[in-house]
Parts: sequence; C-alpha cells; structure tokens
Amino acid sequence: MEQTGITPVQEAERINEIDIVRGIALLGILMVNMSFYKYPVYMERIPSQFPEGLERLSAIFIQLFFTGNFYAVFSFLFGLGFFIFMDRTLQKGLELKPLYRRRLTALMIFGLLHIVLFWSGDILFTYSVTGFILLAFRNTSIEAIKKWIVALFIVAFFFNLIISFFKGAGEFFAPDQYQAIMDEMISSAMIVYTEGSFTELMFYRLANEVPYVMVGMVLWIPQVLAFFLCGLYVGRKGIFKDIPAHVPLFKKIRAWGLLGGGLFLLLFVLLDYGILTVHPLLNNSLLSGVNYIASIFIFPAYVSSIILAAQVGFWKKVLAPLSAAGKMALTNYLAQTLICVIIFYGIGFGFYGRVSVAAGILITIAIFLVQVAWSNVWMKKFKYGPMEWLWRLLTYRRRQPFMIK
Repeated sequence: MEQTGITPVQEAERINEIDIVRGIALLGILMVNMSFYKYPVYMERIPSQFPEGLERLSAIFIQLFFTGNFYAVFSFLFGLGFFIFMDRTLQKGLELKPLYRRRLTALMIFGLLHIVLFWSGDILFTYSVTGFILLAFRNTSIEAIKKWIVALFIVAFFFNLIISFFKGAGEFFAPDQYQAIMDEMISSAMIVYTEGSFTELMFYRLANEVPYVMVGMVLWIPQVLAFFLCGLYVGRKGIFKDIPAHVPLFKKIRAWGLLGGGLFLLLFVLLDYGILTVHPLLNNSLLSGVNYIASIFIFPAYVSSIILAAQVGFWKKVLAPLSAAGKMALTNYLAQTLICVIIFYGIGFGFYGRVSVAAGILITIAIFLVQVAWSNVWMKKFKYGPMEWLWRLLTYRRRQPFMIK
C-alpha cells in the first residue's frame, strides 16, 4: 500500500478534553488495580469484610467511586479513539483495515508481554481481541449500534451474575473446602511474590494466573465491546467535534448518570451491609450485578463532569496538566505496573501483602502525581510518549519525528 501521507494524529488535531479524561482514567484504573498489585486476593470490592475504621472507609471509597467506573471510561475512550482513527484514515483515502489490524496486532503483543513478564491483570490483550470485533461495526448504522449496546449490556450483566454465582456457591455449599483452597492460593502467592526470582514469578503466572485470565477474557468481551460501541456511537454522533454546542447534553448526562448510578450504589450498600437481605447463595451475584449496572450510569456521568469542568476557567487550568498524562496513556499504564512491581514484589522492595487499603490509596495518588509531572516534562521535548511512538511505528511502518524541534 502506498505509504505517503499516512501519519498519526498531530497535536493540532487532538481534542484536549479527551486527553484530560484519559489522564484521569489512569488514576481511576490504578486506584482499583492497586489491590491486585499489593495482595493475592482483591478484597476492596466488599467493604463490609473490613473491620470498622479507616480501612473500611477506604474500601468504601474505592468501591463507590472507582470500582468498575474507570475501566468503563477507559474502554469508552478506546471506542471513541477507534472512530477518530477510522474517520481520519478514510478522509485521507487510505485503507482502514491494514492499518487498524497492524495497530491491534501491536497492542496484542504489548498485552501478551505485559501478562507474561510482569502482571496478569493486563487489559491491553483483551482490548486488542475485542478491537478486532469492533472493526466489524465500522459501517453499522447508529440505530443498530444502539441496539447492540443494549443487548451486550444485558449479556454482560448475566455473565456477571453467573460468574459471581459460582464463586458464591463454592463459599455457600463447601465453606471449609473453599476457604482451604483460598488459603493455599494466598500462601503460595505470598511466597512467590515476596521471595521468587523474576523467572519464578513469570512461570508462576503462566501456570496459576494466565489460564484464568484467558478464560475470563472471553467472558468479559461482551462488556468491553459494549463500552467500545458507546465510544463509537458518540464519535459517529459528532459530539466531541463541537463540545461547546453540546454542553446542555453533557449536563443532562451528568445529572441522570449520577442519579441512576447513585441509586444503584445505594442498593449495593444496603445489600452489602444486610439491610436488604437475600439468600446467601445470591448475595455475591446481586452485589456484582448491581455494581455493574451502577457503572453503566456512572461512567458517562464522569466523562461529562470532566468535559464540563474543562470548559470553566479555573478548572480548565487545574485539569490542563492531566492532558499530558492522557497523551501518554499507554506508556503510563505500563509504567504503573513497573513501578508497582518494584514497590511490592520481592525482586524490588518487597511490600507485597504488607500494605493497607488506606496506604494503597496514598501510594496510588503519589504514583499518579509523579506520572503527571513526568508526562508534562516529557511532552515539552517529545511529540509522543515512548510506547506511543513505538505503537505508531508498528502501525504505520515508517518512523515519525520523535522530538519537538
């Protein structure tokens, strides 16, 4: 294919508000992922499991404001980014499929390396696989996309219920055996992650974590694709091409999203604390399902809130530095893993299993602030983050100017 004219999005073509949203999403994702980085079992999802005090308040904070919400925001932005990529490519009269497939293949490689070498909680591989499915929707009508979104949300909701039901069934029907299995898993993970070498860690992940990740990926695809299609839908509607003209729409989305999400989060709290009682066998399923529905309302409210804030003088200045972090989202996402590996694993400082929920929040904020500062320094000298530059190189198969002249 003729390569002349094939270039990535330039600075003047970027929508600054999208980069700001993406930057904030990095904080939200790290806030939730911190639980996986620092301990074998993700416990912050169920705040009532903690004793009263700072730890429970910290777990409630993560659950209500972060869990599920920023994963949805990040996925939404991927779908919106797909539309921008597709729109720009077609406007230049270029072939979409070869470029997009190379882009996703590169992302898949990044994800696989991330999973195998560093951390099994990667989202890049799932995004790349789902991204190939998204390509099939490039010519789908807006009305059909709406129907697909609703259908996929329903499917994903029932998948959430089923997965959580089987987990709850194990605890309900065989609590002693279930707890023994969990204790063994936690014990072996603690030993490997605090004492193991890099090679031992890698083989432990391959044997004990990656198989579950791959099975889980298949089950999560409907959910991820639904959020992708939300981004594609918004892109097709042209809402981000003229943000000031759509301020009333953003205000409406914010209001209804916070109201709907707030009601479902209230229901989550009532179920979690036993104020509303259900059969113990169904409790985990309902908690997971309610949390998922809440995220469907909250993520567009978050996006709208950030977009609206970025239109106001004071908040525009406050949020402006976050755009640099958003422009380097891939680099910063992977860097978060490297930083946490150094902090928590035995090959680093070895704090694995020794950090409280509250301390995890402080560590998250500290890492994010460092990344924001570093991103702003980097973007003053370079056009792209290092991983973004490599991603573009693998996509366009021609070197792009890296440094700002």
